[in-house]
Amino acid sequence: MRRRKRISRREFMERSVGGAAAAAGIAAAGRTLSAGPQPRRPVAPSDKITMGVIGAGIRGLEDMQTILDAGGNVAMVCDLYDGHLRRAQEIQAGVAVTREYREVLDRKDIDAVLIATSDNWHQPVAIAAMKAGKDVYCEKPMTHTIPQALEMVQVSKSTGRVVQVGSQSLSMQSTQKGKGWVDAGEIGTIYNIQCEIYRPDPVGAWKYPVPPDASPQTIDWDRYQQNVADKRAFDAARFFQFRNWWDYGTGIAGDEYVHLLSRVHYLMNIQYPLSAVAYGGIYHWTGDRDVPDIHNTLYDYGKFQVVVLANLVTNFDGGEIVRFMGDKGTVVLTEESASLLPYHECWEYEYPLESWPRDLKQQFIDAHKNDPTADVGTCHQQAHEQPKHFRQTAEGTLDHMHNFFDGVRNRTQPIENVDFGCGTAVACHMANISYREKQSVFWDAEKGELTGSRGSVDVNLS
Repeated sequence: MRRRKRISRREFMERSVGGAAAAAGIAAAGRTLSAGPQPRRPVAPSDKITMGVIGAGIRGLEDMQTILDAGGNVAMVCDLYDGHLRRAQEIQAGVAVTREYREVLDRKDIDAVLIATSDNWHQPVAIAAMKAGKDVYCEKPMTHTIPQALEMVQVSKSTGRVVQVGSQSLSMQSTQKGKGWVDAGEIGTIYNIQCEIYRPDPVGAWKYPVPPDASPQTIDWDRYQQNVADKRAFDAARFFQFRNWWDYGTGIAGDEYVHLLSRVHYLMNIQYPLSAVAYGGIYHWTGDRDVPDIHNTLYDYGKFQVVVLANLVTNFDGGEIVRFMGDKGTVVLTEESASLLPYHECWEYEYPLESWPRDLKQQFIDAHKNDPTADVGTCHQQAHEQPKHFRQTAEGTLDHMHNFFDGVRNRTQPIENVDFGCGTAVACHMANISYREKQSVFWDAEKGELTGSRGSVDVNLS
């Protein structure tokens, strides 16, 4: 089967209406983005947000460019690999660089930090940043463990710092379009949601190429391992491909579930699932890794269920897909589009009636001849609402950054604030803990406690 070529976020933006932002940034959580491009006013120098970038790998450097595109300043970049720092200075000539993130936090001219480190460093750096008086844009997942997520919420509230989690899917036009349809009741009551992610190639499975100059001289390996219990000899793969190991990453759930579940939580206006049960394994990308390459999870949210199918091995349709299934229709969200598929209420009585005697069958047909919902009535004569399709013109990250900047300037909560980020982080960690401990897990939101079908669980697992 033909595979769809994956494009980068940067390529998406460059292909979309000349790379322009397709809509103004969201001024408050829940504000709907418009469908077409709307240029933002130039930012006055006094209103520019000055940021430090901590973690300048693939996503961190993309985010650095987005900060600049959004009208912000980048005062300093921190990373543990010299090549990433060199690349940052190619993006912005003369930007200050360091291997020590505390140097970024000590800068009085920096208003906020962008955190795009390996997952195990998200929370320690974010906590230190908030206590240093910095607002935080933290890449997803918000934390490496559940207790870290709960602490992030507490520190954000006690310090009054603004936190935006970087799952830009919330700021996608397609997500906003889908939310508008759901909120308007276009698909009725939602009982079931299907989420899918398919990335069956080496890059999709985080088998990124390792730079040829990677060595203990160009990478601060000791600092990288500071908060890892199992210290290892230098291994460049564990630095550049960190998502393949629980010590540094959170697997498919932390990298991809978070985008899917963010859309679920946002459209359904809910923070946590009640329970999760997960299965998976390492089927294809064998070798030195311990996270699964197939990881499927069933969540119960009380009034609806969510199934997540995550597959880095095979696929029938690439990318990220979320299907919200209501009793009146379905909303389908992808990385690039939104579709409203209304149901045509037409009950097919002909099939069961074939087993009835002719006289009884005719009685039924006569009784339902004017029924607009019956195939033996007037169902096929009714006018039916046609499907609606929307294709977005921007990828979402720029709008997400604008939304964060608005929160920093106005001291308002961004669309993916610390509470929202905690909810999706907990949901992702539930999938991982269920998979790793081979049991169902149950979340008590009031107590902030996770238990398992066999009793206690290790909540410090990533």
